[in-house]
Amino acid sequence: MNKSNRVVGYVLTATALLACPCHLPFTLPLALGLLGGTAFGAALGTNTWLVVAGATIYFVAALGAGLYLLNRRTEEKAGSSRKRDFRVLSKEGERSE
Repeated sequence: MNKSNRVVGYVLTATALLACPCHLPFTLPLALGLLGGTAFGAALGTNTWLVVAGATIYFVAALGAGLYLLNRRTEEKAGSSRKRDFRVLSKEGERSE
């Protein structure tokens, strides 16, 4: 896995945790305060349910994609070692192919 995929995985995971619906009671008023007086801030204030739905969808998608990108290297390593070693121990302790 190259370094850019790892960086993207970390960024997606971090932003997913910020967009988590359980953090919205803190982040939504902060966003509304920063965007106050703008048309976008007014739209967010009147459509709070849309912000919650969008944040939930982004949270699930970004967390899944970020964890996939971060864990892909480990799965590839584990998969290649499993393919090489298929030996099974019989009841007597002898190796059989």
